[in-house]
Amino acid sequence: MSDTPSRRRGRPIRLPRDAVVTAATRLLAAEGAEAFSMRRLAGDLGVSTAAIYHHFPTKAALFTVVLGVIADDLRPPELPEAPRERLIAIVGYLIDTLHQLPWVADILVTGQSAGRSAMWMLNEFIDAANKLGASDRKAGYMYLTVWRFVVGELMSRRAAAAHHDTEGEPALPYWSDLITADQLADFPTAARLLPQWADVRAEFHTETAVADIIDGLVAGLPKGR
Repeated sequence: MSDTPSRRRGRPIRLPRDAVVTAATRLLAAEGAEAFSMRRLAGDLGVSTAAIYHHFPTKAALFTVVLGVIADDLRPPELPEAPRERLIAIVGYLIDTLHQLPWVADILVTGQSAGRSAMWMLNEFIDAANKLGASDRKAGYMYLTVWRFVVGELMSRRAAAAHHDTEGEPALPYWSDLITADQLADFPTAARLLPQWADVRAEFHTETAVADIIDGLVAGLPKGR
């Protein structure tokens, strides 16, 4: 048997956890959640994927920490005291914040990760809904309803941005501009409305839509509380 000490296999993991979070945040902001992978992150840091998994066993676990860091950096808004107005303000803040951080929205809509970034707003929303007479379960339904509107609004804003982002080329036509009279022959009501569709689109305001949704949800709550 040789007296030579056996060679240690592998290398000790010396990658700081904070360095992983910082690099992941940078990659997400630059390339978005869909393009993100642990392998891509490891390459950016010049380490093996094992060094990443040593700190974060799953991508969802990493995203949860990243979202927590983002939440810590966000300044909570001043919310109205009145419960109805508080709900409207929370939803508006959520939309405006995620519109500025689209990669965060991409993570949240998967339902795989949330963290404090979602819990703060969820807590405020449920509390305000409780004050209007909603049970916790009903308040959760209300939150899910407005969350799905939030997702749709964010998608619409992205589509609108892409519609105008044509690098000097004329803006792409909307679907309503491409419908022909022949296609509308069997749909007289739609045919009557479509000439006004551009005005309908121009008159849409997110804040008004949020208030309408909240009012509809609140109208279904028990009275007398």
